[in-house]
Amino acid sequence: MRYALAIAMLLGSTLLAQAVPIDRDKWIAQTERASKSCLAKFRQKFGEDKGKYSNCMADQTNKAIDDCVGSSEFSNCVLEKSLRVLEVCDLSSC
Repeated sequence: MRYALAIAMLLGSTLLAQAVPIDRDKWIAQTERASKSCLAKFRQKFGEDKGKYSNCMADQTNKAIDDCVGSSEFSNCVLEKSLRVLEVCDLSSC
């Protein structure tokens, strides 16, 4: 649930960005695919513990987007890095 809220906030932040925005529809589709794939990998490894999944992904996303703070293209940076976390799907720290 928290992860969905984070994604919603990221999508909303694109409206406030002054830099050239990422193709929102493409980003949503990529995020959906990566999220489904990563969740499937998580379930194979840990079962149905969705709370653990959302905490693990949120922690990794928060660490990844720390580099975006102060960036002139903050919104795009956050979107790109959050997508990258899902695509990499590193479950070793979960």
